[in-house]
Amino acid sequence: MKNLTSYDRTWTHVYGDMQDHGPVHRHMRRILKAVLSKLSYRTVMDVGCGLGHNIPFYADSKHPLQKIDGIDISKTAISYCRSHFPGNFRQMDIQAHAPAGIWDLVFCSLLLEHVEQDVRVIRNLRKMTGKHLVITTISGDFDRYNRYEQQMGHVRNYKRGALEQLLEKNGFIVDTAIYWGFPFYSPIGRMLINSQKAKHTFTKEQHILSWMSYLLYFLNCWHVGDLLVIVAHSQ
Repeated sequence: MKNLTSYDRTWTHVYGDMQDHGPVHRHMRRILKAVLSKLSYRTVMDVGCGLGHNIPFYADSKHPLQKIDGIDISKTAISYCRSHFPGNFRQMDIQAHAPAGIWDLVFCSLLLEHVEQDVRVIRNLRKMTGKHLVITTISGDFDRYNRYEQQMGHVRNYKRGALEQLLEKNGFIVDTAIYWGFPFYSPIGRMLINSQKAKHTFTKEQHILSWMSYLLYFLNCWHVGDLLVIVAHSQ
C-alpha cells in the first residue's frame, strides 16, 4: 500500500467522480445490494471504508443496524466519514492490526488490490468475522492493464479462483463468488481506459460516456469478468 500522504492525495486528485458516477462502481453497488439483501446482520465493520460510498447499501431499511464501525488508512477518508455518517470511524492499517471485536458483517470493498500483505489482511478479517464476510476486488490480468492499475494504486489483480483459495486456507468458507463484466467492461472497457489518465472530476463528455457505459454494462455477464464479489463465512 502507498504511504499515507500519497493515499490521502488519491482521494483529492484521483478518486472522486469515478466512485460516484463511474459505470463499474454503480454496477458494483447494484450487485452488492442484491448480495446483501440475502444476508442477516445487525453490526458491520467496514474495512477500507474510504469516503463511505457503500454505507447506504449495507445500512438500508432491511437492515436496521445496531452498530457501524469503519477503518481506513487515510486520515482524509476517516475525517469525511465522521462528519457525514453515524458510526465509529478510526484510522488504522488493516495489514498491521485487527480492531478488537466481532461483527456480524465484515465488509471489505476494493481494498485487497491495494495492499502488499493481503494474507495478513485476510487473517485479520477472520479475527473480526462473526457471520459474513463480503469482499469486492479486481480480477484479471494485472500486467495487461498495468498502466491504469498503477494510477489507481493497485498492486495486483487476482487470477480466477486464487482469492477463494486464499480465503479457504485462512479459515473462511466461500458461499458465493461473482465474476462480473464480460464483455463490455472486461476486456473492452478496461482496454480503453488503460491508455487514459485517471481524473478526480469528470468532464461533461465523460459524464455522458459514463452514463452510456452504465446502460451498456447491464448486458455484462455475472459469471465471467474482472469485477469480483465474494461472500464467505468463518469456519
